[in-house]
Amino acid sequence: MKKLLALGIMAGFSLALAEAFKVAPEKYRSWNHVKSMVIFDQKHPLFNPFSGVHHVYVNDKGLETIKKDGKRVFPDGTVIAIVFYEHVLDNGAYVEGAKRIEAFMVKDSKKYKATDGWGYYGYDGKGNNLVKDMAKDCHACHAQVKDKDFVFSVWTK
Repeated sequence: MKKLLALGIMAGFSLALAEAFKVAPEKYRSWNHVKSMVIFDQKHPLFNPFSGVHHVYVNDKGLETIKKDGKRVFPDGTVIAIVFYEHVLDNGAYVEGAKRIEAFMVKDSKKYKATDGWGYYGYDGKGNNLVKDMAKDCHACHAQVKDKDFVFSVWTK
């Protein structure tokens, strides 16, 4: 019985470490479209690993903040979805191919203290988790835009 209890506790602990956060595409596609872009050339510093077509969405909670120029602070409850697709040349235009990455930034100042209030989640095109350590895998790069509350995307005017 003690072994069974210990296994149950360890399984629960493992599940806690493998926390996931996902929003279904049909939901985030109804949010506010922030911008789209295509990274198609190796000259771009993010070509590897982020080449392709990108679409960025923000929920209503973060809409007014993402529209701001200069210093900004997103309210808790903000969720940003960034979806990356392969870029496919089709009759003179780059269009979305297969989904490569689906990523989410979640603002919760109490829960994500170690990463300045942001939780980072990313999945490959098959839904497999890509983020093992939020601080190293994501936040270290986002620190470049600390004055924009760690969010690179700005509202397309």
